Amino acid sequence: MADNRFLAVFFALLLVVPIAYAESDGILTVKTEPEGIKIWLDDKYIGDSPLLDKKLKPGRYSLKLVDPIQQTSSVEEVFIQSGETTVIEKTVKSNYGSLKVSSDPDGAEVSILTTLGKTPLSNDFMIPGKYRLEIKHPSKSYEKSVSDIVIPRGEIVNINKTLDKKNALDCKAIARLGLGAGALGGFIMAVVERGDSNFGGTNGCVSGQWIGIIAGALCVAGFEIVGFF
Repeated sequence: MADNRFLAVFFALLLVVPIAYAESDGILTVKTEPEGIKIWLDDKYIGDSPLLDKKLKPGRYSLKLVDPIQQTSSVEEVFIQSGETTVIEKTVKSNYGSLKVSSDPDGAEVSILTTLGKTPLSNDFMIPGKYRLEIKHPSKSYEKSVSDIVIPRGEIVNINKTLDKKNALDCKAIARLGLGAGALGGFIMAVVERGDSNFGGTNGCVSGQWIGIIAGALCVAGFEIVGFF
């Protein structure tokens, strides 16, 4: 009788153990770069990446990864095996490029078609393409930097510029100094000629006076024009 009970238990274990093993869960781990990607399994949302040690029944599943920022997604099939861990690692490539700009000194205005901001600047949503980059410091002591750059899809472009200081006397400054001196000289000439005419000068003094006034006025006009440009 005891032997019969032993055999019954033995055969029951033979039936139960395989069934229990076959029904044990598998494990799913999903890691992405960047993190924060929405994870859907058979059209059911199960969390954001990184998703660690998610227990699932064995079988085939449709895994969907959704980037909530770029509104892009990818779908693939995964197979979960009983008692095993399935690891999915994905790099979600951006549809945009990234631009990082720094300058010495800081606080320079960065422009591409329009003003993007001031250095140090970081923009992760640049449409891929070729651009003309302008870096201009608000202080007039520095030259602006202009360069052509290419921003590839899914890549980071780093720009680091040391802005050159302007010469103490650049061409514009020299021109304004010369015109200023010319204006001053013309008006001095007009005053001197007028003084001579008051003391019995001839028509030549009057002509010299007008020449001085006209020359001074032209120099003043030139001074303002150069300053405008």
